[in-house]
Amino acid sequence: MSKYSGVPLPGRIPANVGPRRKILPPFMLPTVAVCYLLFGLGDNALLALVAIVVLLLGCALLWRPGETPILPFIFVYQWLQASLGLFYANWRGLNIDQLFIFGGNTQLAVVLCLAGLFSLAAGMRLGAGRSFSGEVELARRTAQEQPQSRFILLYVAALVIATVAQASAFALPGLRQPLLALADLKWAAFFILTFATFVRRDSSRILWCAAFLIELAMSFGGYYSSFKFVFLFTLTALVAAHIRLTVRKTLVLAFFGTVLITFGLVWTAVKVEYRSFVSGGQVSQAVVVDYSQSVEKIIDLVSTLDDEKMDKAATDLIERITYVDYFAAVLTYVPSIVPHEDGALWLDAIIRPFMPRLFFPEKEIIDDSTLTNKYIGFHVAGMEQATTITIGYMGESYIDFGMFGMMVPIFALGLLLGLIYRWLMLHRNSHGIFGMGLSTAVIMETASDLGNSAAIMFGAIIVSVLVAWLLISYAAPNVFPAMRK
Repeated sequence: MSKYSGVPLPGRIPANVGPRRKILPPFMLPTVAVCYLLFGLGDNALLALVAIVVLLLGCALLWRPGETPILPFIFVYQWLQASLGLFYANWRGLNIDQLFIFGGNTQLAVVLCLAGLFSLAAGMRLGAGRSFSGEVELARRTAQEQPQSRFILLYVAALVIATVAQASAFALPGLRQPLLALADLKWAAFFILTFATFVRRDSSRILWCAAFLIELAMSFGGYYSSFKFVFLFTLTALVAAHIRLTVRKTLVLAFFGTVLITFGLVWTAVKVEYRSFVSGGQVSQAVVVDYSQSVEKIIDLVSTLDDEKMDKAATDLIERITYVDYFAAVLTYVPSIVPHEDGALWLDAIIRPFMPRLFFPEKEIIDDSTLTNKYIGFHVAGMEQATTITIGYMGESYIDFGMFGMMVPIFALGLLLGLIYRWLMLHRNSHGIFGMGLSTAVIMETASDLGNSAAIMFGAIIVSVLVAWLLISYAAPNVFPAMRK
């Protein structure tokens, strides 16, 4: 608990956790009601209603005003991946089983994903424990008392370190995972900068906009596009900053959302041709052209887009976000053709992070597509096509333990994420604003996607936590003491 208590701060969040505390995000009830009336009625109306109930229950478990909303965010994002197909199918007048080309029991896959997400939320709630009102107060005080230049310098230093770490990761393959994890922690600094900028009324929004545009520009030019992260970390920081929603700010947030969706549509429409160009036409994820050529190609491809391509991109994006089709195929193949694995997949996922390739060079490379082919009964593109396709950790949990047993590892995963969140929020070297930034970066980068395989996700969590521990143990006491008082 912070040593600060009872001292009023501008825009301070009430510390009470009794009946008066809001248990849902602002405007959530009317928003979901409108969405259900517009898109929930149809062939999948009952299942869509179940999805809405799970959404409300999960958010009620995880919502904590004033804290970073990273736990409710990953729940809602994965809920969207599990449920979007329901509402899209209703809009098109289809049963969800007709929506995907792979067949399978899609309705059951959605039900199991929703049940799994509720288990995940329950685990996160138990792991996170009590509300951290004292740490929220400390974070807001730090943002108010420290000059904005300190947060700008922190972000610039993190950006430089991330750039060096990314470049070194390819030169040192044995240390690739920890170096990439270190690079991803720059988002903690960006979150802190955004939070501090919008908590203070006298801070320069121009300097923050410069940081935002730098991150947006750097997200283009690679084989994969990562532009969504700058929007998502901005959104989570704004929610944590508890900005008052005036008409102007609501319009700004709506604009941000529109830009993010537009970028997603455009990227979906051009990514196939773009990737072929940057890889030099080779079946590889390597980029063989420089940054300026990559950006020029994107601009050229965007200039050729028309209504027909954008309509197709909208359908493709919705189907891409919805991540239940491979799980649906698994349900018709396991255990009728291939038996349950009795924990083999999760055991491999847990063991792998403790066998670093630097010391175990013979460790088998993860080939998600091969694993997917084994459990769905047909062939999907793999490494030979420079891609990987995963079943997702929900489906893998089912393969291991069946419909009821799968909830146990999913609950345990949620418990682990909640404990990581609590540890970073309460550690003596990271509590307050630094802990908010670190916990958001670690969890967002490792556990936000329903399509993550258990092996890749768990490995990323362990490596990121290790890097975070090194940072708060050795760097934070000397570099960030003013942010922890």
